[in-house]
Amino acid sequence: MFDPITIASTFYIRGFRAPGNYIQGRGVLSYLGKLVKRYGRKALVLSDSDVRRIVGGVVEESLRRFGVEYVYVIFNRECSWEEINRVTKIALENSVDMVIGVGGGKTMDTAKAVAIPNELAAVMVPTIASTDAPTSAVSVIYTEPYPGEFVEAINFHRNPDMVVVDTEVIAKAPARFLACGMGDAASHYWETRAVFQANKPGYVFMDYENRRGVEPLKPFDLPLHIAKLLWETLQKHGVAAMHAAKLKIVTPSLEQIVYANTLLSGLAFENGGTSLAHAIGNSLSVLEKKMKPLQYHGEMVAFGTLVEILAEGGLEYAVEFIKWAHSIGLPVTFEELGLRDVTDEDLYKVAEKVKATSEYQRLAYEISSDQIVAMMKVANEIGKKYGQLYPRAPYE
Repeated sequence: MFDPITIASTFYIRGFRAPGNYIQGRGVLSYLGKLVKRYGRKALVLSDSDVRRIVGGVVEESLRRFGVEYVYVIFNRECSWEEINRVTKIALENSVDMVIGVGGGKTMDTAKAVAIPNELAAVMVPTIASTDAPTSAVSVIYTEPYPGEFVEAINFHRNPDMVVVDTEVIAKAPARFLACGMGDAASHYWETRAVFQANKPGYVFMDYENRRGVEPLKPFDLPLHIAKLLWETLQKHGVAAMHAAKLKIVTPSLEQIVYANTLLSGLAFENGGTSLAHAIGNSLSVLEKKMKPLQYHGEMVAFGTLVEILAEGGLEYAVEFIKWAHSIGLPVTFEELGLRDVTDEDLYKVAEKVKATSEYQRLAYEISSDQIVAMMKVANEIGKKYGQLYPRAPYE
């Protein structure tokens, strides 16, 4: 007997996308110039001032050693239209062949939004493994000033040309970032399944208009297998990788988690689609100014994943997720998200934002604002109850 996915393949045009090259290893950043010279002779390097202080010397020395000219631009912390337009102007004025984004997700999303629409090579150099932004053809736009509120996610007609991941650099970053990457990545196991069950598309399109993909293509079943491997890798190596990150050393488990957070996560979400976990995670940004301390994307998505599991998988899976999340250090309650005085008014703001997201359109069911608020409240109570049984590990 054929399964539903095989039968459906007869009736749909399907697609798959990925970055042009993915290169990972200890010390690989010293070869950056050698790797990118295939794209041209001049680069715009984008990073914030802290990243330049930490790895800028290695980046610049490698580019010089292999004959790549460059202009270095300091990133203004937020991936906003104002910042994208500012950096684009510098790139075009300097006639660069490529944009190299060095840093975290916002830096790389900005680099993509500068490079790809202007047909420049896009090279991503993550210094933290906190998101799957490096591999994707998506940029998430926020308002100014930092920390901004979520505005929209835009799609590009191609993925980055190259992703270069130096695990020695990743290991030196605060361990919290590695945990955040796992929080983001873990969502895809549940979201990909939900999107397939709803017979909805991912982020692969036939065409692109006005920064939007149009005529979405249905996925192959490969994203389901990638998402399963991803979740298994997170469960097997997550805790050991966090110990390595706390000690600032590269181990096999850390290598596996960096690969999972970056490549596997990127392939799963882009080809399999995102759903309720990201709808809630992104929408929680409306409360960021109330969060003390400020929470990162993967932390907010982790809470969104708990909501989705309770909505679609049930209590047994939710408890399994809480146990794993707390072993990594991820939040599963409002209080752990830094929201100690959250109100119904706050939660309804989140709910209205959820309903305006593209992820909401991928749900197999319609849910009202009242239901979204109720689901978040239930997740919070379940998180508190079972979180006590499995205490939350510190990040450092």
